[in-house]
Amino acid sequence: MNREASQALTAALKLLSRRDYFQAELALRLTKKDFRLEIVEDVLRRCSDMGYLDDATLAERFAELRAPTRGWGPARIRAELVKRGVDEAVSLRASNLPETILDQAMATALRRAEVRARDGWWRTGEGRSLMISSLLRRGFEPEEAHRVVGRQCEIREAADHAINDQPGDPEGIS
Repeated sequence: MNREASQALTAALKLLSRRDYFQAELALRLTKKDFRLEIVEDVLRRCSDMGYLDDATLAERFAELRAPTRGWGPARIRAELVKRGVDEAVSLRASNLPETILDQAMATALRRAEVRARDGWWRTGEGRSLMISSLLRRGFEPEEAHRVVGRQCEIREAADHAINDQPGDPEGIS
């Protein structure tokens, strides 16, 4: 191994010791350090052979973390992975989330959207549309977004009526 290749490998291992990288991200970092493309490709191959670089495993971990904590749906995860240089097929597999993680992601997305929504958002078509749009931007399917927002509207409306239907004098007159 020549001196430049050794320096590139050392730089790659130093970067990988801090955090995981997708292959395209690591390649970009190394090329910014002025290593030649053929050296970078060789270093990527070596890091992969040593088990330090695995786009498929990292993509799955990325999806499993981002979905429930940030409220990202499959389309958003897929887009983020492709943006980071991950192969389309690997991105598609990683964004195929298990039902439990998908439910957690939807709950997080809905909670985050409700924080920004106006009080009583479920009473107006505009409020419901804004909520659905928020879920679509986070990468959820339109049918799923409509279903979940409809269910949330029913829950909110039932809770709102329950407060108003309490026995007694709401004005405190008697």
